[in-house]
Amino acid sequence: MKLPSVNVKYIKKSYKWIIFLIFIIILMIIGFFLWARQPLANAKSQAKGIAEKKAKIVKFDKFFMSDLNRTYYTIQGKDKYQNENYVIIDKKTGNINIVPLKNTISQDSATNIANSRININKLISTAPTLFNNKPAWLVSYFDNKNTLCYITIDLKNGKVIQSISNV
Repeated sequence: MKLPSVNVKYIKKSYKWIIFLIFIIILMIIGFFLWARQPLANAKSQAKGIAEKKAKIVKFDKFFMSDLNRTYYTIQGKDKYQNENYVIIDKKTGNINIVPLKNTISQDSATNIANSRININKLISTAPTLFNNKPAWLVSYFDNKNTLCYITIDLKNGKVIQSISNV
């Protein structure tokens, strides 16, 4: 009995096409992730520009974004006198609020305050924001029931201003 012949050239050509398609799919996935992050990169760039022009920030340390009632971008950085500040920028108006870092509680302290009130299952973010025109930390997290929650903490004294559960 004669076995059917295998076309080796056809198999090699098929492997080349499969490898090529996998490569194209990987490139498309990478491109999609870069495209999806573009708005955040643009926001960070614009916030740095505003902090540089209006608040005279010369060294940038961190970028934060908070979005509860309004969207705020915050730049943490140093001015030309080496004073470290938070520059909180209202996305809609471009208005800024400069808060000296030495007069505030730390990001870790804000997270610990939130965690002491309600056990945080998964921390999403802790970011400076404005709440009723006053600087505050906005801590967003998932609780034990896996529901989205927010705690707003006064940036200067660490008192809890607002707590929102089960969003």
